[in-house]
Amino acid sequence: MRPTLERLGTYLPAAIAFALPTAFIPNLVDSFILPRAAIVIIGACLGAGLALLLPRRPGLGNLRLPLLAAGAAALLAFAFSASWPLSLAGAYTRYESLPIRLGYLALLAVPVWLLRNEISREWVVAGFVFGTSIASLEALMQAASAVTFRPDGNVGNANLLGALIAMALPMTVACGFRRDRFFVAWWLGAAVMVGGLLVSTSRSGGFGAFAGCLALVVFALRDRRMVVASAIASGAVMAVALWLIVFGPLGLLNNDPARSRFQLWPDALRMIAARPITGWGEDATGLALGRFLSANWAPGVIYDRTHSGLLEIAATQGILGTVALGWVLVVLFRGIWRFRFTDSAPALGAACFGYTAWVLFNFDWAPATGAFWLLAGTAWSAVRAAESGPLPEAVVATDRSHSPGVARSAAAVGLALIGVWLGAMPVLADAWYSQGRLDLSVVVDPLQAHYHWIRGHNLVESGDAGAGVVELRRAANLGETEPQAYVDLGDAERKLGNSASARRAYQLALVIDPFFEPAQQRLGSLGA
Repeated sequence: MRPTLERLGTYLPAAIAFALPTAFIPNLVDSFILPRAAIVIIGACLGAGLALLLPRRPGLGNLRLPLLAAGAAALLAFAFSASWPLSLAGAYTRYESLPIRLGYLALLAVPVWLLRNEISREWVVAGFVFGTSIASLEALMQAASAVTFRPDGNVGNANLLGALIAMALPMTVACGFRRDRFFVAWWLGAAVMVGGLLVSTSRSGGFGAFAGCLALVVFALRDRRMVVASAIASGAVMAVALWLIVFGPLGLLNNDPARSRFQLWPDALRMIAARPITGWGEDATGLALGRFLSANWAPGVIYDRTHSGLLEIAATQGILGTVALGWVLVVLFRGIWRFRFTDSAPALGAACFGYTAWVLFNFDWAPATGAFWLLAGTAWSAVRAAESGPLPEAVVATDRSHSPGVARSAAAVGLALIGVWLGAMPVLADAWYSQGRLDLSVVVDPLQAHYHWIRGHNLVESGDAGAGVVELRRAANLGETEPQAYVDLGDAERKLGNSASARRAYQLALVIDPFFEPAQQRLGSLGA
């Protein structure tokens, strides 16, 4: 039994790495993001459970305390959240909830515990590169079929595809230069990814991929003076690329002014300053950011994110969360730099650097962020192997004879059940949603405000305004972040003759988005 579990543990990170770029469920309403969020949670729980059952798993080393601190900061942010149901369930199509944030940290630890040799780490690299190549090929096919949306390779968002390529392309280039038996396959994959990046028109994805490839150059140098010179030159090149994106011809690509992010960030800083220690709680940006917006920076766009990974963490988890995650990243990158000439460490480190460059102008999102933490954990696995060396075969053979014990076995089963529940129930709820059975969706995923909103709206439209108002109020109490939900609530309250309640609902819509025209018009009709 034990060798079977070891083999399963060896291949699980590679399976997750392949699934994140490729897995989607066509018959869901949220076909792309929700399945990958489920993969993050289920993969993290199953991996941690397997680690409990295996003998003599490698330790986390210097990352142990930073990871514990980051987990504690996430729990503290949840405890003081502006909306604990929202922080527990996550906003619909976003899902950056407490379980997801803890799942990210677990995905860093799982490869360290499960991967025992360089071959298993190469499987993770190959799985992620292959999966991203498939997504890029799908994007090229979408572009060839003249779709009306930006090609996204069935990831759910073109910028998410850019993030995946920003991580996968540096690893592909690094593997291609090894000139192994897969030499042609690596460079074919790189060509497909470049094509996917072009058709996605993701500026941040291109920026991240470029940064990751430049990091490979710096990692390859041994002479200290050459390292410093190349780092300075790379920084200068990235500064020029950033100028072209913000102020140059790429600034207005896709009718999305790059400068709007720089205009938004001062408002985000004011939001952070309002609750600086523990933040507003996981996924609560959509509830709070509107009250700090100083102008309508992008007409027609509802800002539910700060569009900067650093600011988003500070907004949702405060200074404590930002410092804790910064501690994790500093220890991680120091270890990668120290052992940058060891096996797969430089390729994985360059991938992590590519994501870091991408997320400076975006925000954490499960399909990309889950992959980042998994690759970071795989890199740390290489670091830990270089620090401690392989386990003697005699020790491994002895450890295999020991039972994990009742407590560990029970904990492993419990983690598996928790992972399946937290990951599968939202998917089941969305499947019911796609079939019009919202009465079942609100049973299996009762904290997801979106289902209560849509169910309440449907009840009002069918003539049952009383029951509809109950569901719409429940959606508001659960922290729905869409201003339209509060407009629908106000309209339903007016049907019941509750003008004061309707006015409060419209005002709540303007708290979320002070420039939301339907709410402004409704308040105007009430004389407010």
